[in-house]
Amino acid sequence: MNFYLSYGAGIGSEALRLWLLENNWPHEAVYVDHGCDWPETQEFVKTVPNLTVIKPNVEGFDNLYEYCLHWKIVPSFKLRFCTDKFKIRPLYKYFKRPAVVYIGYTINEFKRMKHSRDDDLHNQYPMISMGWTLEDAINYIKSKHQVVPHRSWCWFCPFQSQGSWKELRRNHLDLYHKAKELEQISINKNKGMTLAAGNKYLEDITQEKQGELF
Repeated sequence: MNFYLSYGAGIGSEALRLWLLENNWPHEAVYVDHGCDWPETQEFVKTVPNLTVIKPNVEGFDNLYEYCLHWKIVPSFKLRFCTDKFKIRPLYKYFKRPAVVYIGYTINEFKRMKHSRDDDLHNQYPMISMGWTLEDAINYIKSKHQVVPHRSWCWFCPFQSQGSWKELRRNHLDLYHKAKELEQISINKNKGMTLAAGNKYLEDITQEKQGELF
């Protein structure tokens, strides 16, 4: 049996990585670099020891933004092709069967628990089994005198909060403009499909015209 940690470089997966190490649970931590995690996450990944980093290959693209730009689309709330094609499939391709895959969800995310669609891969959620909340995960990381990572998601993820979009504009204006460029291309092609929730324009979400960033 093989053992893997599906590592996203966020709070949950980092807390679980540290816990697995502390308790001597054998595993290989695997991170998919699709080129579009927040810069803070990309820098954090460089500090993680013994981490296996793999690249996706989706129709010749290893970068999610470039893929979306090529097809003139934005990530979909319903289909979530980005997660499937640029995260899950590369991991499934890499994992050697049979295997247990540890996933760093806390009880705040219990609705996201799923059985693997591959009968030879068995998902396990240790932190949910232990009843850990997100706050527990944060406190555990701090107790190990480790850095609490930035929330892990793509910088143009449609599931981001208004505050996160504002943070992107405030701290990474170049990426914000790239997100706006992709949104406009998608609007022109797909009859108004925007990046943010509620079919709202990014400039409205971030109150760009008012100059408000907080």
